[in-house]
Order: sequence, then structure tokens, then C-alpha cells
Amino acid sequence: MKVFFCYFFFFCLPFALHAQDYDSFVLNYQSVQVLKDKIRFELVFEQPKKHKIANVLKKGAILKLIVDTELQQKKFLKNTVLSSHSLMYYLRYDPLTKQFTAMQDSNTIARNSDAEFLLNLLIKNIVFEIPCRIEKRKQYVLKTKIDLIQSNVQSWFGVAQLLEPDKVIQPLAFEYDFSS
Repeated sequence: MKVFFCYFFFFCLPFALHAQDYDSFVLNYQSVQVLKDKIRFELVFEQPKKHKIANVLKKGAILKLIVDTELQQKKFLKNTVLSSHSLMYYLRYDPLTKQFTAMQDSNTIARNSDAEFLLNLLIKNIVFEIPCRIEKRKQYVLKTKIDLIQSNVQSWFGVAQLLEPDKVIQPLAFEYDFSS
């Protein structure tokens, strides 16, 4: 019994305490509308309660918010990918103006002095359309992943630090099954 107790405290407890520090996005709302030649998706996320985005940005990091979606038709052995869509936003801090900036494709979307407000602006209403034809009486799955990573971390640096140095917030991945 003492061996098990020691094993738990020395090996398992540090990982459990580290896991409490990670927090993830929360999906508040998802809508899928099947139109004639396209599918319209609407996603509303909530940011984690405990994160340090402002501190990471003020230290000079550039954060990349990625929303990846993939529409698949369910098959017996292997699903067929019909379409995929990706959104990318960049968040950075400007020390001269003391404001946070959100950019997409090198275009500034918004500026604000509050990083949490800016992230909320990006994830509160994500709407996109995927062009594809949906067949009647078929099963489909929409796979979505939202991730916030530090984009200016070198790939070789990850080997030195074992706990994913580029992750700022734990990614959220989910699937949505539907039929036509």
C-alpha cells in the first residue's frame, strides 16, 4: 500500500496538477444549415476563464488562432472528405500604442487595449460556408478544431521543453454528426 501511495504522489500527482492549469475553449452554440449548393456553419465559442494571453502577448509572442473544419461523408470502412475550411487569425501586442491587434491575412481587423475582449470578438461568431452537394439519406460528420498557439516558437525548441511550449490554451476538437 505504501508503494502505491508513493507512486501516486511522485508520478501521478504532478501531472494532475499540471492538467488543472490547462484550460480549453467552450462551444456555446453550433448551427448547420444545408442549402442548395453549400452548407452554412455558425460557431460560437467562449474563451477559457483562466488564461494569460495578455501576458504572453506583452512578452513579444505572436499568437495564431486556428479554426479547422472538415466535412466528411460517413462510409462503412472509411469516411470520405468532401470539403475542408480553415480560418486563421493572428494576435499581437504593439508596445508603442499599448494595444492588442487582431489580423487576418495581414489585414488589421480590430485593435483594443484588452486582449480578452479582442479574443472574444474573434470567437463569438464564426460563420463560414462550404460549397458542396449533400445527398439525400446519407450520414455526414463535421469535425472542428479550435487552437491558439504561439506562432513564433521555433520547431526545434519543442524538443527542449517537453510540455508543448507553443500551446497557450488547450485545443478543443469535436465532431457533429448529421444526416440529410
